[in-house]
Amino acid sequence: MKEISQNNLLASAVKRATLCAATTALLTTTPIANAVDIKVGGYVKTDAIYDLDADLGPSLAVSKVPTGSDTSSDPSFRIHSLQSRLNFSASHDSMKVFIEADFFTGDSSELVSNSRHERLRHAYFKIGDLVIGQTWSTFMDANWVLYPNTVDFAGPAGATFVRQSQFRWTIDDGFDFALENPENRVSGAPGVRDTLPDVILRYASAGDVSWQIAGLFQQFEVDGGAADGESESNFGVTGGVNFKVGSGDSISVKANVNSNRYTYYGWLNPAAVVDGGDIELVDHTAMVAAYNHDWGGATTTIAYGMVEFDDDYLLATEVDNLNTFHINYRWSPYQDVNFGVEVSRAEQELVSGDDGDATRLQFGAQYNF
Repeated sequence: MKEISQNNLLASAVKRATLCAATTALLTTTPIANAVDIKVGGYVKTDAIYDLDADLGPSLAVSKVPTGSDTSSDPSFRIHSLQSRLNFSASHDSMKVFIEADFFTGDSSELVSNSRHERLRHAYFKIGDLVIGQTWSTFMDANWVLYPNTVDFAGPAGATFVRQSQFRWTIDDGFDFALENPENRVSGAPGVRDTLPDVILRYASAGDVSWQIAGLFQQFEVDGGAADGESESNFGVTGGVNFKVGSGDSISVKANVNSNRYTYYGWLNPAAVVDGGDIELVDHTAMVAAYNHDWGGATTTIAYGMVEFDDDYLLATEVDNLNTFHINYRWSPYQDVNFGVEVSRAEQELVSGDDGDATRLQFGAQYNF
């Protein structure tokens, strides 16, 4: 009986192994399996940061620059790996699914143990010329040549930078139309109703001279208070150009007008304020200029960005203008390994006239997989 039982177990094991091998062979040789392209990627990045004047956080936060009398030097040092990210994609013919997360959350610390958690960056699917889900806003640069590459995660003030859920159609080569998630803030109002999606139209052209222009329409309404039911429309525009100068070098200039939270640091002030029962828009202008130099195996980027608000309806403690400056040197000594050193500076001035500045030194190490 014992010998028969062992033979049965052996036969069963051989049968399972044969079935598993046959199934694996079938899945790896069928046309359907071969047609689906599945990829897992991302990178691990660690940043070492020394703030000479004040703790500006894991990324360069201009809003944390001390102003007025509170401008004494207060150095700070940190090391973090929050920018690390993981993504998954699956594509077949004109269909694609993409999901990505990083760990750049600010609601935990390493006092006892690291308890950072993931943050959704992208979650969308693409069918032909239609994109549905959360990804980069259509108001942003389609070809990424107008967004300077910095070692710091934040990048320059004044750039266009939003990730959100949307329906985007590519109308024709270079033309995109999108309905995107509305999210507005009105000072002096208990609440805001976003009554329509944000409507965006963009045209982008890539080449030795790359350029883009995009328009934005927003509609929002006050919910409650003295201005209950009052509505307002906002029209924003962005445009920029990037052109190559010599071998590997390039210069880019970009400007935004009244694009609210679509402008990086534009969200520091509300989109509008309630004044005497009426809604008044908080207009702003922004600009980014950058120069990229190729050293042959290494790259330097020099970038300047600024945002200036119309302060007619702002409080004395709110931001009147701000700017950032970055200069870095980035190199890749090994395949898929990048290093970078950077000096950055941030300045802000409040409506009251109080101002301040701060300087950051940073080293980043990244492995891509």
